[in-house]
Amino acid sequence: MSTKPHFLIAATNGQVMAIDPTTGEGIWATALQNGIFSATSGADVCILVAGDLIYAGASGHLFCLSVEDGRILWHNPLKGFGRHDITLAMDGISVQWLKKTIRTSNPSTSS
Repeated sequence: MSTKPHFLIAATNGQVMAIDPTTGEGIWATALQNGIFSATSGADVCILVAGDLIYAGASGHLFCLSVEDGRILWHNPLKGFGRHDITLAMDGISVQWLKKTIRTSNPSTSS
């Protein structure tokens, strides 16, 4: 009887990775698209894990990966929808980007 792997799944810069949650060691990493001019390199990645599958959205592209080994099972370039951030939803769970903000302190004034 095999057991399903229990990984922490993280994504950034056009890549999805599995990390051992007890040691922090990387298990696998997958670039969503290869090449210097890839549409997803350096992109924010939105992920949703559902059972043995990881759905990843980046720069207007949607991917499905295997949780076990990070292999890309399919890729949909979502032609005609642009190259923006992607919101994912399934079975009552929604993953979406919120507005990114940068906070700076106010300059101090002397009296």
